[in-house]
Amino acid sequence: MDDIVRAAEQVITLARVRDYVAAMSPVDVNDPEELSSDLTEARALLAEVAATVTQPTTDDVEGAAEQILALEATRALVSEYTAIPATDTGRLLGHLMTTEVQLIQVNRLFGESEHTA
Repeated sequence: MDDIVRAAEQVITLARVRDYVAAMSPVDVNDPEELSSDLTEARALLAEVAATVTQPTTDDVEGAAEQILALEATRALVSEYTAIPATDTGRLLGHLMTTEVQLIQVNRLFGESEHTA
């Protein structure tokens, strides 16, 4: 039963990543509150990916290898998260861009899986 729950969590998380990436839009780089809010949301979603997506979703060897590398990169990025002052718009923007690029990568590699359709 745990495998079924874990698989369901993975499907839901990857669907949320797909929805997040589809809804991405330009942010106001002069609004530190918006940057901070967007970064918090993106980081939380990426942390959820790191916690719930534990194995490749494809049987294709090359695709599975890419997925494993993306999961390792996701976990490494999540492990490096630090607090950023809301007034430091440059760092907020940089961290938001890095996190969103990783979400795009996860979506690209996992988004079209038969397990997430």
